[in-house]
Amino acid sequence: MENGKLTEIFFGGLLLAERRSLSVRLQKTWQMGRHRLWALMLGASLAFSVALAGQTQQDGGTRLARATSVHTLVGGRARIQFADAFRGALRRARIAYDAVGAATTEGDALTLPVADGLFDLASGRGAIVWRGGLALETPRADVDLRHLRIDTIGRLPLLWTTLVVAGELTETFPLCTVTLSTEQLPIRLVGGRVLTLRDVELRLTTEGAARLNRLAEHESFASGQLIGAANIIAIVE
Repeated sequence: MENGKLTEIFFGGLLLAERRSLSVRLQKTWQMGRHRLWALMLGASLAFSVALAGQTQQDGGTRLARATSVHTLVGGRARIQFADAFRGALRRARIAYDAVGAATTEGDALTLPVADGLFDLASGRGAIVWRGGLALETPRADVDLRHLRIDTIGRLPLLWTTLVVAGELTETFPLCTVTLSTEQLPIRLVGGRVLTLRDVELRLTTEGAARLNRLAEHESFASGQLIGAANIIAIVE
């Protein structure tokens, strides 16, 4: 009996030791598997992050390319060549014109310095603000058209101005419609810094024609009447 008990104890100890050994091996296997699983998950996460970063960089590059087509204007000039028919209408209305402020006149043209602005080379949309203005000596009053600015961001591209009468600001209104030939788009910078817009067509709006007719001796202006064409050279930031 004693031998039988000893044998039972001996084999019981072996079985317990084997179980403990198996438990240790299983625990090590689980830890190794868990580490491998974490490694696989980490690798997959890194791969996804790299792919996402690449996509973001690509998208960001596209957005950057679009963003860099928008430039701030920091200088330059615009030369407005008045149409012969418009100058004839001014004479018939007994309206004389001259430059005011930083603007200058030369023959049948008005030159205005570019004060500032923002322009999208790809779409041709933007805003250009000029310094100076146009002084009008009329039968009704002497007025200035100041703060001239092109705005092509809205639904209808317009040239806006502020009317100054007897030294007082009276109203702001759209003087002309603005038409830029789409053949010039996308616009390329000259030397990386110079924006040029050629033959920008200017025509009187209904509001512009009405204001001029109120100042004239008799009606000489109509909506859609060609004022002239502007050639703009602007320096970008």
